[in-house]
Amino acid sequence: MKSLFRNLFVAATVLTASLTMLWSCTTNEEYDFSFSLPGQIVTELESTVVIPITAHNITSVSVTSSPKGWTVEDIDLVKWTVTVKAPSAYTADDATVEENGTLKLSGFTAAGTSVTASSYLSLLNKEIDLTDRYSNCYVISQMDTRYTIDVTHKGESSETIRPDKVEVLWQSERELIKYSSYDADKGQYTFFISHTDITDDDDNVTDTVTPDGNAVIAAYDEAGNIIWSWHVWITESDVEASAIATSAGVFMDRNLGAYHNSDGSTDTDDIFKSYGLYYQWGRKDPFIRPVDYNFSNNEDRTVYTGAGLVKRFAYVNAEKGEDVGTIEYAIQNPMAFVMGSADNDYDWIYDSHDNTLWSSEQKSIYDPCPRGWRVPDGDAFLMMDIDQSEDLASLGDIRDMYGWHIVDAAGVKMFMPGAGRRSFENGVLTNVNNYGYEHTPMPWVGYYWTTGIATADKSKAQSMFFDLNTTRAVNNRYEAQKEMYRANGMQIRCVRDE
Repeated sequence: MKSLFRNLFVAATVLTASLTMLWSCTTNEEYDFSFSLPGQIVTELESTVVIPITAHNITSVSVTSSPKGWTVEDIDLVKWTVTVKAPSAYTADDATVEENGTLKLSGFTAAGTSVTASSYLSLLNKEIDLTDRYSNCYVISQMDTRYTIDVTHKGESSETIRPDKVEVLWQSERELIKYSSYDADKGQYTFFISHTDITDDDDNVTDTVTPDGNAVIAAYDEAGNIIWSWHVWITESDVEASAIATSAGVFMDRNLGAYHNSDGSTDTDDIFKSYGLYYQWGRKDPFIRPVDYNFSNNEDRTVYTGAGLVKRFAYVNAEKGEDVGTIEYAIQNPMAFVMGSADNDYDWIYDSHDNTLWSSEQKSIYDPCPRGWRVPDGDAFLMMDIDQSEDLASLGDIRDMYGWHIVDAAGVKMFMPGAGRRSFENGVLTNVNNYGYEHTPMPWVGYYWTTGIATADKSKAQSMFFDLNTTRAVNNRYEAQKEMYRANGMQIRCVRDE
């Protein structure tokens, strides 16, 4: 028998027990009836789990409902526990079994008042151990699965830490990361990824899929300082299987942190899902996407703490303190976008330029790509250009794609969304380019970091840049090695680390 995560359900609000310390308007009776834990997960068929109950002034208890296949074997009113047995088969083998569901109990007071308590039950037959693949980023693609990651290594290096506490720093949706726990002895963090229901017009569930989302898990020392953090990237399809082999290397088919690739679709939801997260050059931690596909009001997408509370990214400069603008500050403040310093050529590092933070020689400790992938070399896009058929096409045919297909000499194409950038000056999201003449600035522009260091101005770094000029097609541009200030927040298209 395995009963997991007995102290892990602080934030599971949809599963929390109902009715605590209620008062009857007519009898002034006081009572309390709830599950001590909002949920239980078991990993073995026919496992028996004992669930504690909190009760006051409750004289009898009955089962209101339970998931199919689960058996309530005992309700102990002395110890105040409920013993539940898991199904003898998984749903794949017995269609009548519900692997996940809610147990509901009714409690009755001496006066006959009825109250209800609920607890979530889950038979988990899928778990994935990623502890031997430690990295700054973990790609998650399987739903209803328990994942375990290593939280003792900095990136993929041999340098280790021993966290006092590990928890969700931010997540793109409430309850994206569920039932998490930290095993300090093993240096491992475990969490559960559920699923998203697909419904029809009548609100009937027609399918379940892996939820789209991103999160950052942070490790803290005893003083409460963040000592490292890891990106959890949840995307339904397999980035390994969908990779694109070009003459410059094997690239992911989507941007780092994106949910898929819109591949030229004009559907706005497809376009938005193809935007990845934004990175300052040399930093491992991501910054969130805009609130929608067309950057409305330059507003950030809302993110949440592990407890489901709204969390905000910060935009800081030297006025926030002397330690701003250092690598140490960036590690301790993964949600702080450090605005560029004019005194250091708009690098987010204020007293130097560190060209080793990302490297083409060897994957660095700060590389944000998952294991097996890395930020592309500075010359990675030299052998590519905008697909000629799109470059010459009518603006009306292509402007709604919000991006371009780029193509190599062999004709291999990759679609690159015009996801813009976060400005080095203030972190503001923008996907427009000011052309410097009478036309109104128009989108769409794409900026993609590489590991390259600028040749003309070595304070800058190199990026792949394109500009879809929706005013005059003749002004479309593509630059494989555009030099940009390092404090800019830009997209990344990871390449296989070979």
